[in-house]
Amino acid sequence: MRALALGLVFCGLGLAGGCRTPLPETWLGEGDPRPQQLLESLSAGREAVPALRARARVAIDAPDLKLSRPQRLAVARPGRLRVEVLGLFGQLAAVLVADRGRYQLYEAGQSEIQEGRVSPSLLWRVARVDLEPGEAVDLLLGSPRPGPGLGVVGARGLGNGGIAFDRVDGEGRLRERYVFDAQGRLAETERVNRAGERIWGARFGAYRAVPLAGGGSREFAFQVELDFPRVEGKAKLDFQQVDLLAELPDGLFTLAPAETKPGEP
Repeated sequence: MRALALGLVFCGLGLAGGCRTPLPETWLGEGDPRPQQLLESLSAGREAVPALRARARVAIDAPDLKLSRPQRLAVARPGRLRVEVLGLFGQLAAVLVADRGRYQLYEAGQSEIQEGRVSPSLLWRVARVDLEPGEAVDLLLGSPRPGPGLGVVGARGLGNGGIAFDRVDGEGRLRERYVFDAQGRLAETERVNRAGERIWGARFGAYRAVPLAGGGSREFAFQVELDFPRVEGKAKLDFQQVDLLAELPDGLFTLAPAETKPGEP
């Protein structure tokens, strides 16, 4: 399957790279409750924002694919995903939907809709995004799922008022890193595999208040940068319009032939 114009969802400019001046740090005491409180707030955000519809400009930078396209996105937990890549005049260039372990893919100029079982490498194969669909949904919603059974180590306060810490497994191996800003909003996170290799990193910024479907509002990151060091890929999302929702209709995650007719965005 080609890494098509579906250069969808994501990427950035080097997340944890050495281009930024390190902030002064103050080590927190081992019993400091703030890291756990921040993780609990992240989990609460998952409950508060289960779905979104949005428009964004998405830039992909991979060894064999570089593009920047406007896209329409619809995502819902735990792993429901719809990405529409738009052409120069707003027509559909490609559509990917994934739901309940199945995917469908439409590309302009192709006579048939491709479909099959979702694999961990699906988004990499079709869009050069090294994430599983569930991970992609969580990152688009701004609240990745913390891994179970990990302990907090190395908690420190930053000179800008934020807090950073790592999480390790039962054998002391680093598996996750977090940075929260002074307002308690997620600024950076990354995942590391058992061999110590960075799998992906994410940076969140340009937070704005967005109304919630049930009333009130929530701070949402309108800029998301992703880094996939294993495959030398990057992606960046600049959201232009965001609706945070309680749910989305099932029909959004199934492609009907009528949806993919030329000239019907």
